[in-house]
Amino acid sequence: MAITTLSHQPTSPAATRGDGSSDARGEPAATAATRVSRASLVLGGLGLATAIFLLARLFETWRVSSHVVHHVSIFGQELSYPAANVGAILILVLAALGSAVAARAVAGALRELRASRRFHRHVAGQAPQPVHGAWLIADPQPRAFCAGLMRPRVYISTGAVAILDEAALEAVLAHEQHHARRHDPLRLAAGRVLASALFFLPGLDDLVARQQALAELSADESAVIAAPVNRSALARAMLSFSETSPHASGVDPARVDYLLGDPPSWRFPALLCAALAGIITLLAAVAVLIGQVASGSATLALPFLSRQPCIVLLAAIPTVLGILVLSSRRRLTHA
Repeated sequence: MAITTLSHQPTSPAATRGDGSSDARGEPAATAATRVSRASLVLGGLGLATAIFLLARLFETWRVSSHVVHHVSIFGQELSYPAANVGAILILVLAALGSAVAARAVAGALRELRASRRFHRHVAGQAPQPVHGAWLIADPQPRAFCAGLMRPRVYISTGAVAILDEAALEAVLAHEQHHARRHDPLRLAAGRVLASALFFLPGLDDLVARQQALAELSADESAVIAAPVNRSALARAMLSFSETSPHASGVDPARVDYLLGDPPSWRFPALLCAALAGIITLLAAVAVLIGQVASGSATLALPFLSRQPCIVLLAAIPTVLGILVLSSRRRLTHA
């Protein structure tokens, strides 16, 4: 069922623990989804921590002074310039990578927040009505999804209600309620932000994509466990959605196989996770080793322009930071 997921959960209450994880004996797909979600969050957290560490090494290895230490005389005019060994230059490159990671993480988080706020304003304007534990929105396209970062809710369109029989409707709602219980919208949004920020880690975006696929399979699994009749009902709903919606994203073969009776199978990508963790550890280790021999010095004066500290440059630092903060808040408010 081309179920649209903006921020994505039915399982039997006994099968799901309070932390959102599931009993491996009853819900293997949910267990796999939890493991890959945790793996992506741990790797993402390590990557962000490493980025902050790289920035810290920059301030430890570079000495910034208000007095000109290095200068050269050209046609009688003494001009300032920074001086550094190879280690300090490498630390500068690594710090630039750390800055890019931090900037992309902040931009990605703001993008997810703006999208969530736009959606809630749009839905609020439609005055949705409660129906079967979900919210009914006026939309001729057949849609069912879970949305909301902190307070996920299930939404279903009038178009979906019109084409689904009662059993299929209940199965679809059970599927989406599973997403809501597990707070899948927040999990998936965090994964997207981390994959975008840690762009230099090969395979992390594939891991996050697999996380989303497993979240869908887990929701199907939960609905079937809650009511075995939901297996055929979900299959009918999936077929109805794909046939009537021009925006359908297609049918996942793994979900089709599961609904046909094949048990879900998935092997944890231990080798990929180990490789990603190794790259992150290597970056941190290189920063530590190079930082021991790195030596760089610079002045607050503009390089090659003046031998005197640039007071305007000093004043521009907090000014630029303030402008960036105000601009981000304004975009978030009007988004």
